[in-house]
Amino acid sequence: MTAGVADDRSSAPAGREAGFALLPHTADIVIEAWGPSKVACLRAAAEGLVASFADTADAAATRNVPFSLAPAPDPELLLALLEEVIYTVEVFGVVPVAIHLEQTDDGGLAGDMEVIDATRVQLVGAVPKGVSYSGLELRAGAGGWSCRAMVDV
Repeated sequence: MTAGVADDRSSAPAGREAGFALLPHTADIVIEAWGPSKVACLRAAAEGLVASFADTADAAATRNVPFSLAPAPDPELLLALLEEVIYTVEVFGVVPVAIHLEQTDDGGLAGDMEVIDATRVQLVGAVPKGVSYSGLELRAGAGGWSCRAMVDV
């Protein structure tokens, strides 16, 4: 299992950090993430997805890739964000080193990814191919938000 802590720039209660865990699964990887807010949780999940295949610790971004996602039920918003990361890697040949995210007034998401050319980072795993609808979760709880997604590698 791999775990990480995501930088939480939201207005979360003091002492609450966002983070993620990567759990092995037959031919897949499961990302579990948490955070004090929905946006922090989503960002941690996206950062976990990147950490599953690339070491970006010492990478410096060379450009930004903006994105926006239409309003959707919470689990589908998680799916759309993770699919956007995968699309960015596949189509542009870049890897996100930082992800900026905010919820829009209509319930969608908007932000950008600071990226670097994929040839300039160390790949530590298979680049994901897609996200499964099976077991997809994003929900609020007493301690903040949590989510879970199964990613096909």
